[in-house]
Amino acid sequence: MMELYQRIRKRREELGLSQEELAQKMGYKSRSSINKIEMGENDIPQSKIVQFARALNTTPAYLMGWEDNPDQKEKSPAEAEDLVNGDPELTEYLEELRTRDEMRMLFSITKGATKEDVMRTVAIIEALRREEEGR
Repeated sequence: MMELYQRIRKRREELGLSQEELAQKMGYKSRSSINKIEMGENDIPQSKIVQFARALNTTPAYLMGWEDNPDQKEKSPAEAEDLVNGDPELTEYLEELRTRDEMRMLFSITKGATKEDVMRTVAIIEALRREEEGR
């Protein structure tokens, strides 16, 4: 199984991007940061995974190794709007997915989840909220 850093390099090469070009897209000062990431020498903060996925025109789930197709793309807000037929609650949820990286990551990793997986995750989040309220 490929590691995150290997998937980043593979996807960059598939797109024909140089390390310098990816560095620019990511806001790094030089290609050496990308080189170190691709060599597995530098860890990537969780917050950067979504940014890498966008820069590499793929999903965080692909980079993490949770799905195999790097070309799976999310629908544009206009396409998503057509799917929800103006349902205000779904429209609001889709806007959160579009604008909040942490929501996007959570959604991405739950794509293949079973109902039981989702229910366990909800229980964990609720327990964390109760714990915070008790502090």
